[in-house]
Amino acid sequence: MSLSYSVDKVDKDGREMLTYGTKDFPIAFFDDDLVKVAVPWHWHDEFEVVIITEGIVNVKISNSELILKAGEGYFANGGILHSANLKSATGHQHCLIFSPDLLCSKDDIIRKTYIDPIINNCSFPFVKLSPEISWQNKTLKLCENAWQQGAYEHKDYPLNVKADLSQVFALIIDHMDFISEENIYTGNSKKDESRIKKAIVFIENNYDSFIGIKDIAKSADISVSTCLRLFKDILCTTPIQYLINYRVQKAVEKMKLNIKKPISEAAYECGFSDAAYFNRRFKKIYGCTPTEYLSKINTL
Repeated sequence: MSLSYSVDKVDKDGREMLTYGTKDFPIAFFDDDLVKVAVPWHWHDEFEVVIITEGIVNVKISNSELILKAGEGYFANGGILHSANLKSATGHQHCLIFSPDLLCSKDDIIRKTYIDPIINNCSFPFVKLSPEISWQNKTLKLCENAWQQGAYEHKDYPLNVKADLSQVFALIIDHMDFISEENIYTGNSKKDESRIKKAIVFIENNYDSFIGIKDIAKSADISVSTCLRLFKDILCTTPIQYLINYRVQKAVEKMKLNIKKPISEAAYECGFSDAAYFNRRFKKIYGCTPTEYLSKINTL
């Protein structure tokens, strides 16, 4: 399994459409340059492990926010909303995304003992991994070794990747009480997250049209007040701010795909009616103008 690179692609339900590995080895290894790659709010059914290798990264996951520096990381359960934003000038992360089927079949005792208890645990959306905590440091080392083995296809890498990740699940199960105490994720959290996912999908499918908060709330079958509360509690923003940020993100994608496309044209195609307003919003998010941003990307 060779090294992969992240792209932004989701289905009609907001899940990532990437194929992670192959049917007989369902895992993908990513080396993300966080200057070039955006990690917006998204979710997927597979497990995910992220290790920050450079820089400082603001990770928002479930109803929590983490500031991670090089050497730290996290393990995320399947189906959990998460995003990441670079807080330093440069940044990289190693990422492993894999199906539970990688380690064993659905009827295997390993699945029932070590994997299903994690998948089915509402109190376990994720665990932060710190090198300062012994078992978490061991987990980080196992995950990084699995990444190195798989990304560069070292000798016997399928066996070694499975062995390393199997130990990771054993460590998590052994420390589940600690993890559950750290997290405040509940059944209500899961219900609220399901509503937010509907709203996010609506925005992603209609960002280039004229839509407002009433439309966003209606898409999730909730009131405007509930919509405002859920976006604030889970995503730490407002529905309209999320919409604007998503429009800027899509405009950036268009500009990257065609550097000759006028910036104003990319903005209009993504729902902005005023180029000057787009420039102001862009600078607030990226700290520079669209022109400066493209120049920076092209020199990397």
